[in-house]
Order: sequence, then structure tokens, then C-alpha cells
Amino acid sequence: MSAHRPPPAEWQPIQSLLQAGLPQAMLAVGESGTLVGQYCDDLQQAALCFAPSAQGLSCGTCRSCRLLAEGNHPDLLVITAETGKRIAIESVRHAYDFLAFTPQVSARRWLRIEPAEAMTAAAANALLKTLEEPAARAHILLLSERPSQLLATIRSRLQKLPFPALRLGQCMVWLEGQGIPPAEALLLSRQFANRPLRACQLWESGWVTLRQTWIDTLLNLPRQGPVAALRLADNWAKDTELLLLRELMLSLSADLLRLRNQRLDSIVHLDYLQSLEVMAQSAQETSLWETLESWIRLPESLVQNRNVGMMLETLLLSWVGIWSGERAHGITS
Repeated sequence: MSAHRPPPAEWQPIQSLLQAGLPQAMLAVGESGTLVGQYCDDLQQAALCFAPSAQGLSCGTCRSCRLLAEGNHPDLLVITAETGKRIAIESVRHAYDFLAFTPQVSARRWLRIEPAEAMTAAAANALLKTLEEPAARAHILLLSERPSQLLATIRSRLQKLPFPALRLGQCMVWLEGQGIPPAEALLLSRQFANRPLRACQLWESGWVTLRQTWIDTLLNLPRQGPVAALRLADNWAKDTELLLLRELMLSLSADLLRLRNQRLDSIVHLDYLQSLEVMAQSAQETSLWETLESWIRLPESLVQNRNVGMMLETLLLSWVGIWSGERAHGITS
């Protein structure tokens, strides 16, 4: 069993699906940084394998497994979207032709599309035709971070796969298996329990040290006031990865709300618990929710407005306003 695979008990629902017969059209849901993509690798390997194990995992040695390892299995077609681009109708039409042919090596043909929400409207409609009239011995797997963006008529024809979500302890074990020290693995697992790939990426980038700098700055900012917030926005707009800062702000805001509601069992930033408890007592909950919602909407706001400095000013002024009683206006578009 490879390092990323879940314990047998966690994989049992997928094992049962394999034994009962996989549906022809499937949906795997998981945000960036989870192990869902790797679980899909495990599933397609087992589905195409000549002799999968009793646990529903591929043997790794048969001709099909060797072809998959080499990256040239004739019964597998993977359609992916390049960064910032959509999946065009021509790709889906090619997939329709691919599925119509008899399998060459395995007992089935396998089509994988990711992320499925990247399909153009024309491509989605073309896929719908394939789902309505699937070829014999053809299986279609869609991976999606935002399944709500898929056509309802497509979603209704897909069976959602019950892939396991890692818990904190499992994420820690996985991260330690990648060579991350236990203390840092625990810290990362608290914030990214079901996103171990993201946690590993952040560890390699020096995120743990950067996180401490950012949190120290943010927790001191309300005492320094609006002028300091504007100065910080100007500095951070030059070289800060805004979506990464967003992840931190969401977790800090959520911790403050948990503390206000006495939900101490799910605090992410335990190493800053004392400071957060003091801030939670004086925070205005309405303002805190408004600020949290502004950070949630940030990706959409970035599409509408590329003035990063102005958006950071608004967000950081709102953060200061949680304790001062002065709320900044929402992000402008």
C-alpha cells in the first residue's frame, strides 16, 4: 500500500463498489490539496487491473498496471484543463469516440475529466449526450472542486464516490511520512486536516515561519489602528500571495467565532490561544462575520477588481474595525 492510500477500513466503501460493479458515470468531489485525485488514481488502477486485491487495490504487476505506470494505457483517457483555460467541445467529442471502441487491454475503457467545471457550455452539453447513451464497458469519472457549477442534468446522472476524508491524526501520520517533524505536522494538520498535499506544499515553501510572522502582525494590528492597516496593505500588496493570506484569515476568523461560542475542541491556532481568547472577548460578532464573508468572497472579487492594494486596504481596515467599532465598506468591484 502506497503512503497516500487510506487504511483498509477507510477504503471499504470503494472496495464494496468495485465488488458490486462500478457505475458507468461517477463523480469525485474534493478541493485542491486533498488526496481525492490520488484516490481516483487508485480506483482507476484497480478498475483496469487484471487481478485487483481483496481490498480493492491494483496488483501493480499485471500488464495493465505496467502500462498505467508507463503512462500509455490504451483504455485510459484523461482530459484536463490547463491553468486558466477551459475544456473545449473537441476534447469531449474525442472522448465520445474513444469510449465507443472495444477495450484493447482491460475489461473496460475509462474516461477521466478534471476539473469537470472547466468544461465550456458546449463541452458540457456534448458530455451530457455521452452520459445519456453510454457505450458498453465504458466508465466515466468526473473530478470537481465545485460540483455546483456542473449542469444539474449532468450531476443527476453521476454517482458520487464515497472517498474518505482524512482526520487530523491521519493527516499527521501522512505528513510525518513525508519527512515533516511531528510538531510542524500537528500544526499543519490543524489547519489543513483534509488537505495534506496542500500542507506538504506549504511546508516546503517555508509557510510555517511565514505563518508566524503574519499572525503576529495581524494580532497586533487592531491596537495600532487604521493608519498601520493602510501601511501594511501597501507592503503586502507588493509581494504577498493573497489567496494564501486568505486561508490564514479564514482560519483566524473562524477560531475567534469558535471561542465566542465556547467551541474549544476545534480551535486551529492553539499556539495563539491566549491572544485569541482576549480578542474574542472584545470582538464585535456582527463585524467579525462581515469580515469573514469578505475574505470568503475574495476570489470572486479578484476577478472583478485587479486593484489588490485597494482590496487589502478594505479587508485590513475591516479587521481593525472588528475591535474599534468602525467597519470598513465591503470589497468594491
